[in-house]
Amino acid sequence: MAAQPARTSLSGHDAALDGLRALAAGLVVVTHAAFLTGSVTSLGLLGRILGRGDIGVAIFFALSGYLLYLGFLRWPGQPVGSYYLRRAARVLPAYLLTLAVVVAATRPAPRDALLHALGLQIYAPGSHLPAFSQSWSIATELSFYAVLPAAAFGVHALRSRNPQAPLRLLVVALPLAVLISGLTPGADLEVDVPVERWLPARSASFLVGMILAEVVMDPGHPISARVRRWLREPTALLAMAATTYLLATTPIAGLLTLGTVSGGQLAVKMALSCVICAILLGIVVLGPATAYTRALSSPVATWLGRISYGIFLWHLPVFTGLYAVTGVSYFAGGLIPLLAIGLPITLALAAASHAWVEEPIMRWAAGSRRRGARLDAR
Repeated sequence: MAAQPARTSLSGHDAALDGLRALAAGLVVVTHAAFLTGSVTSLGLLGRILGRGDIGVAIFFALSGYLLYLGFLRWPGQPVGSYYLRRAARVLPAYLLTLAVVVAATRPAPRDALLHALGLQIYAPGSHLPAFSQSWSIATELSFYAVLPAAAFGVHALRSRNPQAPLRLLVVALPLAVLISGLTPGADLEVDVPVERWLPARSASFLVGMILAEVVMDPGHPISARVRRWLREPTALLAMAATTYLLATTPIAGLLTLGTVSGGQLAVKMALSCVICAILLGIVVLGPATAYTRALSSPVATWLGRISYGIFLWHLPVFTGLYAVTGVSYFAGGLIPLLAIGLPITLALAAASHAWVEEPIMRWAAGSRRRGARLDAR
């Protein structure tokens, strides 16, 4: 059967992107549930598959790289202040609300609470809140937000001299970023600075999204033409992504439990996650319509995608809260009961966060941006 035309989305928004967010959040949720219940080590291959769900974080990073960089490609002169306001409004209120609940419930050291509130927990030794440990990726994401305008400005200047250079530069930077991840030292989360969570060690995932944004905006580039040819066979690519994911569950990609992954194993893990992210995101933004994209665009998937940030923030506090309330021991099984009780609570909190915190503040930020634009025009 002939491949259908590519569904390029210059607007940067496709319902399937929301579905991909839901998939990323779901991977993160199941990997934490599997870890807390000991299922990673007790369920054989299924446990390893669940345990490698931390690749969902890489998918979130790739989505950020794609959508935010695409915005700078479309509007290279957008005010940096407005960009930072939108990013702060999108991320910080819900994050700080969840953090406040975690701090009130667990009473961590004031130093650790303050570092998390400032998004600096990955730059200090031993700053680790077990009930909110997934928040490290927010700190990494914030650092990407901070440097992206300068990077986009540099790329724009390079493009004015050589229109084909930016995409080539990003493609060359990708393996270098993977190599950098392999050079980062390991860390004990309880006592060391987790350098492997800093932006340089995680930049490969963001670069995947940025490369795809360049391909979307410059379809005539030789690299873009090659990428589009690859994406004409989404079924084979999805099979490759599944095989790559299975490979990532083996020891070559490091531990599946809480221990640190660094050095060569982190580089391998980054490389494998880049392949997965490139396929899953590339098919959505450039490939033909398939059962995969239709599933991601379904009403349930898009709704879950819209509240995915709240799912990401709330699931681990909910899971650890259930352990505290029930007195059940960690690593003693019970994956299905944990998900059956914890997921509905998480979804309710995420939906409430989206409706009462995230959406109102994002609308306020959008209104402030429009008001500022009108003042500038006077």
